[in-house]
Amino acid sequence: MKKMLTIAAALLIMVAGTTNELNAQNQNSDARKQESAKVESATIEVIYFHFTRRCVTCKTVEENSKIAVNELNADKAKRWNYTFKQYNLDETEGKAVAGKHKVAGQALVVINNGKVADITASAFMNAKELAKIKSEIVKAVNKNSVN
Repeated sequence: MKKMLTIAAALLIMVAGTTNELNAQNQNSDARKQESAKVESATIEVIYFHFTRRCVTCKTVEENSKIAVNELNADKAKRWNYTFKQYNLDETEGKAVAGKHKVAGQALVVINNGKVADITASAFMNAKELAKIKSEIVKAVNKNSVN
């Protein structure tokens, strides 16, 4: 009888230990899912800074950047939420936002995890090539991604 009680107690301890381990694993899994959801739902800001007077290329960069952001958001397998904003550097708000992101002049920047990636040069070189601007935005995001 004593042997049966000892075996029963040992089984009870093992079951309790297994349950605690499973609970800990579930909690860790839940924490990872929540962290993953935070990363996956992160908002990427694509900001175009410009002056009041702009040439055709400047306007094309803005237009194609906006289209690229819309296409990236339309992707069903998207990983991030993209926002497109434009600021006029001749206006008070534009100057304030540019100062916050340490932008001195006309620029196209991608902000991810607080990191600013300046893609101005490539955007202007490829102003009429939507696919290349889109690719540069994605490259900048991946470069500054947490994963």
